[in-house]
Amino acid sequence: MRQDVCVERHKIDAEFGLYTEAMSTTNARTGDPVEAPDTGFASIAIFLIGLFAGLAMVLVGFRSQSFVHDRFDPYQFGEMGASIARGNGFTGWGTLLSRRAPLYPIVIGGVYFAFGEHPFLVQLLQSAMLGGTCWLVFDMGRRVFNRRTGLLAGIACALHPMMLRYVADLQLETQLTFLFTLTVWCTVRVYRTPTVANGALVGIAGGFAALTKAVVVLYPALFSCLWLAMDVVWLRYREKAVSKLPAVAAILTGMMVVIAPWTLRNYRASGHFVLISTGLSDAFLRGYIFSKTDYALLRKPPYTDAENETNAWFEQLGREAGTEWAKDDYETEQLLSRAAKEKLRSDPGAFLRKFGVGLFTFWYEMTSFANSLLAGIFALGAWILAFIGARRGWRERRPAWLFLLPAIQLNLLLAALLALGRYSAPVVPSLIVLSAFGLDWLLVRGSESHV
Repeated sequence: MRQDVCVERHKIDAEFGLYTEAMSTTNARTGDPVEAPDTGFASIAIFLIGLFAGLAMVLVGFRSQSFVHDRFDPYQFGEMGASIARGNGFTGWGTLLSRRAPLYPIVIGGVYFAFGEHPFLVQLLQSAMLGGTCWLVFDMGRRVFNRRTGLLAGIACALHPMMLRYVADLQLETQLTFLFTLTVWCTVRVYRTPTVANGALVGIAGGFAALTKAVVVLYPALFSCLWLAMDVVWLRYREKAVSKLPAVAAILTGMMVVIAPWTLRNYRASGHFVLISTGLSDAFLRGYIFSKTDYALLRKPPYTDAENETNAWFEQLGREAGTEWAKDDYETEQLLSRAAKEKLRSDPGAFLRKFGVGLFTFWYEMTSFANSLLAGIFALGAWILAFIGARRGWRERRPAWLFLLPAIQLNLLLAALLALGRYSAPVVPSLIVLSAFGLDWLLVRGSESHV
């Protein structure tokens, strides 16, 4: 009876093009799962779904929604891009860009320089980035798991509110999410084929992601360490770990090559070593305010009241030090660094509390109760399905950790710094892949029970 059920399920899946026999088998020589073959139609369709979902948000959705404020350029990235396009560079935006990384305004500046200052072209580019992100999760899903997982992940990514939220205005999350997902996609490639070329691609993609927002700079190195450690732990695989060293070296070299020119620029501009941007101590201290109960429970709006409370605190620190907060980027970083060290030394319990709260606010703390609730519900659902997918992956010897690691690493890091809901955007696509694998398992079980 069980065999008949399985045969019938295979017929059903084959009829709808959702099951690939090759993916359900393993390589006879290595024992590793065999990836599902790609089809050009599926790849193009997933990209177009993401592209058109983004355009729908740009042309209709963002104007008609009331969940978030519709300020088009809240952090002046568009103005920075216009300054670059006019040949003025970053003049007027601080020696070290006041906690900003350079790549997003550079991209905007490139668009404006080539085609004129037309913000819709940036929105169009961001819609294409959303389509690219959807394609990446589809490709990772079908490579590591199966074709149906890839399709589910691609469609879910295109329709996820967190992915659609930032397409229509000038905020860096869409570009960061695309580049960080590209980095994870490259780690899947180097995991399967550990060549120097594939390693270099991980480093290059990770470097560009870090130049969009510095908080992701540690991920390629963390992946490399864990990738090697997983073989070293098992004594019989130490030779395999040694064989990966050239690829790991290429990861670190590729990232350094991408980031180094900007680091050199920072040194020439300020006379100090600043890898990408300042802001580490700023974020660390802001986390104490944003994790307060009133803000964590959305009794007060964190993006206004918590921001104002933090700024008042920083201005007081500046006065006490006999200087002016935010007058000079590097001076401000040193001022806040001293305050952060003193805060951690004098009250470690407060840090532990902040860290514990941040583990949760990372997934939901947005601008209002309504959009925070929506983000939290989607995150909870994704984690439940991801847990199911991870258990299935463990049983089937599939590397589910490739998709868990980005979410866990960024969650832990920002819980220690400043954990806000929009900061989870870069890891949502990776989590969606594993969630789709969990959903795929539920669909298979459901079809079996009905047969």
